[in-house]
Parts: sequence; structure tokens; C-alpha cells
Amino acid sequence: MEKIKSIAIFHMKHHAALSIFVSVTILIITPMLFGTAQLDLTESAVPLEMFVSLIGIVLLTPIFQPEQDDAIRDLVSSKYISTSLVYFIRTACAAIMIILLTGLFVVYLQIQQCNVTVWLYLGTVANAVFLGALGMMTAALTNNTVIGYMIPLVYYAINYGAGDKLGNYYLFSMHISHFTPKLWLGMTGGLLIFGALFMHTDTERKYVSKADRWEEKPSLRD
Repeated sequence: MEKIKSIAIFHMKHHAALSIFVSVTILIITPMLFGTAQLDLTESAVPLEMFVSLIGIVLLTPIFQPEQDDAIRDLVSSKYISTSLVYFIRTACAAIMIILLTGLFVVYLQIQQCNVTVWLYLGTVANAVFLGALGMMTAALTNNTVIGYMIPLVYYAINYGAGDKLGNYYLFSMHISHFTPKLWLGMTGGLLIFGALFMHTDTERKYVSKADRWEEKPSLRD
């Protein structure tokens, strides 16, 4: 438990601080772009779906970013701590921040006398998890965080043009009081996260195995 705690604290201080700052900035800017006083149910969904859910991209996409530096990658791989555990802790920290920050904004809307339900809150979390998971999977596939940010943003933009033609993967469904897509987005987001963790952990395992074989070669020649 102490090991998990130390990994989480180190991650929050050295890796996640900028992502958290950007996420908080998004929450602060949102009321400046949308009126947030005395909104009804569908009106409250607008800032939640269109802006607050973007924090998922900010928080989840860079989970694998530190290891893109070869020096850090070699250091982490050489530690007695499993890299899969490190990635899982980082992901858990990001998920907790999504839940907390979304909750804070929902409380703010309630203070502003808006009609905000638990379903709006859960739907926003589902949106954020899906978008972040999309970025996380892309980063795992390409080993490039920049591309990881681009793909969910492109998908976000597609939702403006395609609208509800995207069916259960329409990000702004709460605008039209349709909550079923959020279940699909949340479940798909969860699957993408586990897939990204498995894929990147497997890649790291192969990298370590290859590095170990390379180190053994001189001794074999001797």
C-alpha cells in the first residue's frame, strides 16, 4: 500500500500537475463561455457535454507520456516495480480527478440554481472517460501523445457535423434528453482503457526483453 501511495504522489506532483491545471482552467473558462444561471435540464447539459467532458482528453491521454523519453523508459523498466502497476495507478488517479472535477462543476451549477441530475453528472463522466480513453488508446498504438490528443479532438469535431447520426456514440445526446448513448460511451471507454493498458504493458515487456537480450550478447561473445 505504501508503494502504491508513493507512486501516486510522485505521479500527481511530477507528471499530472500540468494536466490538472489545464483541466481546472477549462472548468473556470466554461462559465465565461456559457451562461450558467438557472438552466433547465437540457440547457445544463450544454456546458457539461461540450466543455467539461474535454478534461478526459487532458487527464487520460498522457498516461504513457513519461516513458516516451528513452531515459525514463529504461529507468522505469529497471525498477523492481511492475510497469503495469505504474500505469494502472496513473490511470486510477486520472479517473478520480475526472470524477472529482466533474462533481465540483456540477455542484457549482447547483449553486447557480440549475437543474442538474445525477444522470447529467454520470453522462458527463462517461463522455470524459470515452474521449480520454480514445486518446489513451491512440497514444498506446502510436507511442505518440500528440497524436493521442488529436484523434479524440477530431472525433469531438465530427459530432458537430454528424450529430445524432452517430447513434449511441453521439457525444451531445443529453442536449436532446437521450441518455442511453452515455452507457455505451462509458462501457466503450472502459474497454479502450483496459485495451490500452494491456497493449502498452505488452509493448514494454517486449522492449525490456529485447534490452536484456542485447545486454547478454557481449557476455556470450566473451
